[in-house]
Amino acid sequence: MFETKGHNCEKVVLNPRRPRFRNGEGPGRGHRVLVGWSVMPDVVASAVRLAVEISHMSAAAGDSSRLLDGLWEPLQRLVPFTAGWIGMFDPEERRHVTAAAVGHDGPGYSYLESPSFTEQVDAVELFRRRRPMCLRDAPLPALEYRSWAELWWPAGYREGLGVPLVTRDGRRLGVMSLLTDSPDHPSDEARDAIGMVAPMLTDAIDPMSTVVGLAALVSEARASVAVDRVGSVHRVPGLPSHPLLMGESLVVPTAVGKLADHRTHVAFLCPNPGAENQDDYMKVTGIACRPGPPSYLSALVVLSRAGDLHGLTRRELEVLGFLIDGRPNQHIASRLFITERTVAAHLEHIRAKFGAPSRTVAAVRSLHEALYIPHELAGS
Repeated sequence: MFETKGHNCEKVVLNPRRPRFRNGEGPGRGHRVLVGWSVMPDVVASAVRLAVEISHMSAAAGDSSRLLDGLWEPLQRLVPFTAGWIGMFDPEERRHVTAAAVGHDGPGYSYLESPSFTEQVDAVELFRRRRPMCLRDAPLPALEYRSWAELWWPAGYREGLGVPLVTRDGRRLGVMSLLTDSPDHPSDEARDAIGMVAPMLTDAIDPMSTVVGLAALVSEARASVAVDRVGSVHRVPGLPSHPLLMGESLVVPTAVGKLADHRTHVAFLCPNPGAENQDDYMKVTGIACRPGPPSYLSALVVLSRAGDLHGLTRRELEVLGFLIDGRPNQHIASRLFITERTVAAHLEHIRAKFGAPSRTVAAVRSLHEALYIPHELAGS
C-alpha cells in the first residue's frame, strides 16, 4: 500500500500479493517503480471493483480526504501507474490545488499546482472532450509539450493519463493524473474504464455534495446558494435560488460577513419584498464551509420560513439588529431616522414581548431565536 499523508511518499509496505515498489530504480529520484506484476487483471472486473470500492469508501470515509487516501491501491489494479495526483480546480487562482498524491517529488508538485499545468490542460481541450486522455491521444507528440520535454520524460515517464473531473451539473471540479513508466499503460480499455468510473469519484469528492447535506439540515428550506472565496454564488442542486440571494441584494454579503468573524453558523431575518402575512420575512441561515482543498466554497446561505415572530414589528426587529451589535439609542435613532424617545419606546415593547428584564437579555434572546434584522438590511 501507499503512504499518502502530505507530500512525503517514503513509506511502502510490501505485500507479496500486491504490486511492490523498489527504491533507487526507474523514473527519477524519489519515485517508486512497480515490480511483481504478472498478468493484468480483467479490465472490466477491475473497473467494477474500483467503482464498488469508491462507493464503499465514500459511505464510510465521512470526508473526501480519507477517501482519496484509500483510492490509490484500487486504481493500481486498473492502471500500473508510478505517480498519481488529484488536483481540485481553484477558480479564484485559475490553478489546481493538490487534494491527494503519491509518487511525486517536489518539482512535480510545483508544476501540477502551477498555472502552466492548467494552461496545458486547457490547450489539449481535456474539459471540452470530457473524457480521459492519454499522452498518445494528445494533439501533439509528447516532446512538443514543455512539461514532457523538461520534466516527465527525463524523469522516466513514458505515458500518462489525464482525467477531467466534471460534476453532473457541468462544474469543473478538478483533474486526476496518472503517470506510468511504460508506453503500454494505460491501455485503451483501462482509459475508457476509468472514464466510466470518473463520475462516481467526482460525486464522492465534490464539495457541493457536503453543501447539499448541510442545506437539508435547515428546516423548511426554500432556496439556497453556495458562496465561493471570491464571493460568487453557485446554485445548490435540489434547491431553487431566490431574488434575495442574487444580484444587488445584501443578504448574501451580510451572511458571509457575519461568518467571517470566526463563526460557523448565523441566522437572522430579512424582509421579503412583495410577500404577505407570515411570508413577509424569510429566515436567513449562513453556514461556514470547511476551509481548504478540495473545497473552494466558503459558505452556504439558506432561506427558510421565518416562523413565529412573537408579535415583533419590522421596526422592532430592526432595533434589535442594532441592539445585538451593542449600539446606543442615539446611534439607533440616527440610523433609523427616528427620535431617541421612539427608540426607547420600541425597546420597552421589545422587553415586554420577550419577557426580558433588560435590553441585554432581550438582545441575547433575539439572537438565539434569530428574531432580528441586521443593521445592514435595515430599511431595505
